[in-house]
Amino acid sequence: MSIRVAVVGAGPAGVAAARVAAGAGASVTLIGAELPGGRANWHSLLPSKVFLTATDMLGVTDRLEALGIISPGAHQAHPQRLTERIRALSRDRSERTSSDLASRGVRFLQGKARFQDPHTVGVDGIDGSSLTVEADTIVLATGSVPIFPPKLKPNGKEILAPRFVGKLDVLPDSMIVIGGGVTGAEFAYAFNKLGVKVTWLVDEFGVLPSFDSEVVDVLLEELKLRGVVLHRGVAAVSATAVEGATVTLRDENVFRSETAFVAIGRRPDSSGLEIEACGLAVGQAGGIEIDEYCRSEVAHIYAAGDITGPPMCANKGMVQGFIAGLHAATGQSRAYRPETVIEAVYTDPQIAQVGLHESAAAEKGQSVRSLRVTYDSSLKAMLLGEREGFLKLLVDTKTGRIVGASAGGSHAADVLAPVATAIQLNATQEDLSTMFSAHPSLSELPFEAAREGD
Repeated sequence: MSIRVAVVGAGPAGVAAARVAAGAGASVTLIGAELPGGRANWHSLLPSKVFLTATDMLGVTDRLEALGIISPGAHQAHPQRLTERIRALSRDRSERTSSDLASRGVRFLQGKARFQDPHTVGVDGIDGSSLTVEADTIVLATGSVPIFPPKLKPNGKEILAPRFVGKLDVLPDSMIVIGGGVTGAEFAYAFNKLGVKVTWLVDEFGVLPSFDSEVVDVLLEELKLRGVVLHRGVAAVSATAVEGATVTLRDENVFRSETAFVAIGRRPDSSGLEIEACGLAVGQAGGIEIDEYCRSEVAHIYAAGDITGPPMCANKGMVQGFIAGLHAATGQSRAYRPETVIEAVYTDPQIAQVGLHESAAAEKGQSVRSLRVTYDSSLKAMLLGEREGFLKLLVDTKTGRIVGASAGGSHAADVLAPVATAIQLNATQEDLSTMFSAHPSLSELPFEAAREGD
């Protein structure tokens, strides 16, 4: 008899867990409040990336003449067509995921899940039905929800949040973006690029505080040149819909604009699970602590993705889901290595990092050597007309192993993929220095950086 695996949460982490567990021969039930794809597909990740991709393409059209192309006219975003595209892609992506899961023998139940005991999950279906799922192992992948203090709640009109982007019919003339994290940075960039006058309010933690500060400065300098007005070290305490949006700071200063956009962070979502019924506790920040195989303190219950805490990015959720699902089904898998997760900010210039950056290495007391290469050394960057930016590769001075990298420039997240692979394989600077990627391509940059020390 095959092992029974229940996966709670149908987002990227849950889908990854269900796929691999089914492939390993387990009997898998996937439970989701949303259709397959989860909130990431219907409300957050996919809608925002449709919006950001359209914004990026406008940036490409701005460079057409420099590339030798004469455009027939000005290009501009059409909000209604963007919302139509978001709906179409969300539906298509979910249908493809559903079909794939079904082909693997995964049973999908749409509804709200709650523990009845350590091995039993109750499901309240969207059709009013109620049933129970018994499982030998359980993977929790319920994601995260945005943080909205009582006085900073969106209303979908004057005061917006990421989930309303897919419903915008008209772009506002002006906007106050609140929050210095990934989402705040991405939308400060996007709305500015679309012609909205953006004022960006960032608290004392700063802009993208977990990223290499030198790489962040590349983005901030570009946004400043484009007219984004950044106020650092200010804390917004309320946003009200009074003749547009009025944002009040902790020091009682006031900013006014047509709209405000609230993006101050997310928290792990374990609401409604009644996890006390299985003897599981959540951490102080609401997340579930896991070991290297994504097991919680209750050995047969696993957790993957945003519910385990930051960084809250889909690729981290998918790798944890893969490890959790495989271990839940077979008792064996490779250990999760957080240092291989690429974190990216989809702005222009794009910024990304993997493993350690210099200040993080210093905090750990790890001695590293930084090898730097600029984008203007790349023929591909020259061909694209995107010569601004750089990549820093970090090498452990004792072992020569690659321990991290940061990049600011075109397709930075893609550029760091070879570095993530190098870290996974414990590769050294010498290993990378003897490799040459396709020419011309931006993927050459990490290998060029490795040769900087030769």
